[in-house]
Parts: sequence; C-alpha cells; structure tokens
Amino acid sequence: MYSKAVVLSLLAASGALAAPHNRRYYDDKVTVALSDGGETGAQVTLESTVRDMAAPAISGPFNSIEIRLGADVQNKDLRCQALDNYGYPIVATRGENIDITFSDADKGAWTFREASYVSEVICDPTFVKIDPTSDELNLRVVLESQSTETGSQTVLPSGYRAESAPVATSGPFETVELRVGSLVQKQDYRCQILDIYGNPLTVLRGENKDNTFSDADKGAWTLQTPREVGEIICDPTFVAQKL
Repeated sequence: MYSKAVVLSLLAASGALAAPHNRRYYDDKVTVALSDGGETGAQVTLESTVRDMAAPAISGPFNSIEIRLGADVQNKDLRCQALDNYGYPIVATRGENIDITFSDADKGAWTFREASYVSEVICDPTFVKIDPTSDELNLRVVLESQSTETGSQTVLPSGYRAESAPVATSGPFETVELRVGSLVQKQDYRCQILDIYGNPLTVLRGENKDNTFSDADKGAWTLQTPREVGEIICDPTFVAQKL
C-alpha cells in the first residue's frame, strides 16, 4: 500500500497524471480549390515556403480558383497561379481586381475570365500582385509620323471612357496603333482620335475604313490624311463604324 502511494506521488510530480491537452495540427500548407460552379472540382495541396506545383486530378474546365492558407502559413500574402493546357497563366477577377496570380486574404474565390482547363497550379513566395499601372491592364495608343520622325505614346485606363491629349506632341501624325493589355477584359476595345477642332479622324487598315480603331494584333492604322491630334478617346462602348 505504501509503495503504491509513493509511485502515484512520483507520477503526479512528474506530470504523468496531468490532464491530457489537445495538440493542434500544425498546418503550413496551401490548399488550392478549383471549381466549375457545380459538382466538378479539384484540390491540390502545396508547400507555402518554397515554389511548389502540382497538376489537379482532373483538368476541368473550371470557372473559379480559391486559395486557402493553412492557419500556420507565415506569408499571408502568398499567391498562386493556374496554367492552362498550353502553359499560359489564366486570368481571373475578384471584385475590381484582375490578375494572373491569386491570394487568399479571406475574400473567397477568384473567377476565371472564361472557363478554362487547368494543367498545373503553382504557388510561389516571389509572386506579387500585378502593378495597376502595368501595360497589361491598360491601353496604349501610339501615334507616329515616319516622315518627320515624330511620335507619341499615351497610356489610358480600361473599363470606362477615358480621354487624354497625346503625350509630348500633337503631331502631325501619319499612323495610330492601339495596344490592348493582355489582362484587359475587353480585348476588342476601340479608341478614337480627334483633330485639334474636335472632329473624329478617319483611319485605314487593310480594307477597313473607320473613325474608331482596334488592336486585334494587326498593327497600326493609317490616317486618311496626316493630321495633328488634339485628343484621344477610348471607350468600351465604341463599335466599328465601317465607313
């Protein structure tokens, strides 16, 4: 009896009889969830401290991506990326944000600009949010005159009607080119140039004749007559006039 009491006393002193405590699972991983908005989805779990990548079990197509950081991930700004079947980053939006890398920030899923197949998901501590002033998010209008070696490049925001005088010089110019950033949602954006009296200028490209112009990866438009340019207008409601 005495020896049993001594053993119990020693166990109590050593903490062996202390009440058990719950150990929380250490979670420093990143879960990336892909969904089609219905019953189809896939998840991959990646490391948070180094560049890590994995292919989803199914490739989709998916409509959204959500980044879920484990409770013990130190880098709360960690961003991930989804690649399509050709290895190109997929563009997605969340609220007013548009990007090719995506964060958690406790704000839920990002929506793909268009339903996409996903070949690989990458999480990388070096990924950063795209600069809002990047050409990828904006419109660049390039005015040139080869004969006088005169040029002007003006950057305008996308998403709403924007107006600006040409940067540096008003010309006269012979050609105009619109360069639509790859992340601009409306890739068929159109712009217009006005002369110094406020009249729309007619431009030509191939068989097209118009007073608004697009990018379409087809290069510059030629002004019907070389003119000085007083204002540039880019507007998501512009459509081809086909004069």
